[in-house]
Amino acid sequence: MNGMVSVRTEELTGPALGWAIESIESAGPTTGQLQLPLARIDAEQLIKKHGVWIERGYSYPWLADLTRDPCNRQPGETREIAVFRAVVFANLGTTVSVPAELIQL
Repeated sequence: MNGMVSVRTEELTGPALGWAIESIESAGPTTGQLQLPLARIDAEQLIKKHGVWIERGYSYPWLADLTRDPCNRQPGETREIAVFRAVVFANLGTTVSVPAELIQL
């Protein structure tokens, strides 16, 4: 698979989510190259750097937001995933173009 595909921010997971975070936090990875594994990205650093609001949710285990708008809260199965999605949403919007080979089916 080549090229980029659009993915809703709330659906980003695994390597695609890591790629999106790295594209925000660094000069930007080249297509398909993920420099940092998702596990090595420190959610606590992102919380402090971006001022992420985070708390337990009702419909989702975790909710996080940077925009201070309750309608923009990003869900996550884990605290870290919610934080990563909130950072991506605030910086890149509701949909993100990621390399197709990073999408987990």
